[in-house]
Amino acid sequence: MQYYLQLGNTPSLSFNEAKAIIGDSVVQIDDRLCSFTAETDQEAKDYFRKLGASVRLVSIQKDFKIKSQDDLIEKVVEHFVEEDKARMKISCAQWGDMQTARIDFFALKKALLKEKIKVRFVEGPRHGLSAAVLLHQNVQEVIIIQNGNDITLGKTIDVQDIDHWTVKDRRKPYANRKKGMLPPKIALAMLNLARGNSEEKGLVYDPFCGTGTVLIEALEQGFDVIGSDLDPEAILGSQMNLAWFKDREKLDGSFTVFKADVTQVTKERISQKVDYIVTEPFLGRPKPNASQLPGVFRGLEKLYTGAFKNWQSLLHDGSKVAIVFPRVESGNKVFDLSGLIDKLSSQGYTLLVNFGDIRYARKSAIVQRDILVFEYNK
Repeated sequence: MQYYLQLGNTPSLSFNEAKAIIGDSVVQIDDRLCSFTAETDQEAKDYFRKLGASVRLVSIQKDFKIKSQDDLIEKVVEHFVEEDKARMKISCAQWGDMQTARIDFFALKKALLKEKIKVRFVEGPRHGLSAAVLLHQNVQEVIIIQNGNDITLGKTIDVQDIDHWTVKDRRKPYANRKKGMLPPKIALAMLNLARGNSEEKGLVYDPFCGTGTVLIEALEQGFDVIGSDLDPEAILGSQMNLAWFKDREKLDGSFTVFKADVTQVTKERISQKVDYIVTEPFLGRPKPNASQLPGVFRGLEKLYTGAFKNWQSLLHDGSKVAIVFPRVESGNKVFDLSGLIDKLSSQGYTLLVNFGDIRYARKSAIVQRDILVFEYNK
């Protein structure tokens, strides 16, 4: 069976994450949509619920051609005839060719009444209802994907659990907004880029753990986690957040957090080899002065070089590193750490995604984030 994923605000991250978890059946349709195959709706949902960066799961019902709006209404009515005929709330989203007129809801309702199907329409934007509405109201959402006269008809079968994400993002006991926290969805997507579709659990290490965002996502996925940070306040905050989340969700995994310089952590401090490093290091000041940028990036290059060198003693062959590299555009100049890639290759780190393919930035942010994945082999 075929399914569509509606990609999130960073489509390249959403697509690469989906491909890592689901596999080669994932195909990009356009900049906000990709398709994949699964045996059943439940299998598709299981895939979807592992993802952090996709927002909606659509089951493809049928493909057809139309000559008029009447043809489209007829096909949508046929879909609802096959569904539960009890009174229901429905909504229609339209993707694809944005120049086409929206479906005539009055005519659709009239046609449904002829089939003795009583409905109440829930109006929403063209791209579809919000996850909150779909989660909390019993709405059947039809997705009409139109390209000229070609129509794909689907229905929404799952959306992100926005309530759960809100808990993880905003209700942790400890937060430090001044340090620019990594969003939980991005943290999970980075973990998924590193782990791929392997079902084996292992040890995840975040050497810049901050408030514990990466560690919480890994703990929820069944990994044992270790975090370190140079800031003693961050250590206490991470411990508090991890204990709170583990108790709230009744999780079994273990966690350890300790104070350390990223370049000084020894294999004796971490009792076993690390399977995955997933981290957002210190990226410099959030609003750097243009004149300071050369010096800032020299310092960051030294930090990253020291970190990767030290991790050689902690990793085993086949270990993965998912990491954020900073990028700043200033005038006609670009400051980044792309020059490190060849140096890291000579140290055993093979880049698995092209530099710049996965670039994440919050609105109005000066510092952009390039998300990279490496495989380490001695």
